[in-house]
Amino acid sequence: MSGMPPHSAPIKPNDDNTPGHRNSFAASAGSFADASLTVASINVNGIRAAVKHRSEENLGFHEWLKNANVDVVLLQEVRASEKQAEDALKPALDHGWSLTVAPAASRGRAGVGILSMYPVDDVEIGIPDFEDAGRWIEGTIHAGGGLGDVRLASLYLPSGGWNEKQDEKYAFLDSLAPVLEQRAGQYDKMLVAGDWNICHRREDLKSWKGNRKKAGFLPDERAFMDSIFGPGPGVTVSEINDATEAPRGVTLSDGRRQGNAGAIGDFFASKDYQPSAASFRGPAKDPKWVDVQRSFHEDEEGPYSWYTWRGQAFDTGAGWRIDVHAATRSLAERAVAARTDVADTYDLRWSDHSPVVVGFK
Repeated sequence: MSGMPPHSAPIKPNDDNTPGHRNSFAASAGSFADASLTVASINVNGIRAAVKHRSEENLGFHEWLKNANVDVVLLQEVRASEKQAEDALKPALDHGWSLTVAPAASRGRAGVGILSMYPVDDVEIGIPDFEDAGRWIEGTIHAGGGLGDVRLASLYLPSGGWNEKQDEKYAFLDSLAPVLEQRAGQYDKMLVAGDWNICHRREDLKSWKGNRKKAGFLPDERAFMDSIFGPGPGVTVSEINDATEAPRGVTLSDGRRQGNAGAIGDFFASKDYQPSAASFRGPAKDPKWVDVQRSFHEDEEGPYSWYTWRGQAFDTGAGWRIDVHAATRSLAERAVAARTDVADTYDLRWSDHSPVVVGFK
């Protein structure tokens, strides 16, 4: 179904091949012409707001969807009831898209969904202890091009912060880890995509030095990503608190390295979190999941997918890569292209996130 309309290309180099946009150096890789299935993920920051026409130039989510040439959109932070989401997405539904959503029990918060040109079967919602949190929905499509059945999940991981919010995030990671382990064994071809709310490596955020004590780049959050994806493409040792990150750090008596942001196992920013044995994770030696976009940009900065609305972060390129497509190895081997649809200007944004798109053959 990734057929006739051209792919949107909001980011292009200048005639002299220098970047035409602060993110253009790493925004797109590979060729979508070879893809038989193209999947996007996007935290819409409230679907009712995302579909609005903000100006004559900024026509919102539907204009992006019309030009994106994708088959499935995994939605996060829908922040709407099923009826409200259907009303907001009516133009798409009228053109053959189907919608499956999992609103949060707390009205106006979270919410995930699958917008698809394929029928979605065997839908499951939630993970243990977070069944009605609006943070996980999965289902199976039967894709063309020899792909067969592909299991898709939309993930919206808690953002964390301080005290109870960070406790919730750590608890969610404890529940998510065995789910990912189980799904990787159950499904040969599965994609878990969405807002992971964690930057795994220094390349994933512009200002990593100033964010080492902030949710989204804390040692234990990054250790979780190590445990899922391994330390990174082509490396075997975690960069958390390495010589670059903690040049004046010390090695603790239990072997952990202590840097400016604390050590793995300190659960910095948490108030009452009681870690399970599984919380003390080491890097995966034989990862079952692949960070698809990072595999296209192994040691490059970005491409960033989230910029705060505040200040000059967007204009200066101070972004975070927290929107991740995690694929089982069999599916990752079929990835042919990846891109991030960053708006050309601040005024053309309809979410603080940008769609991340991956094509599979």
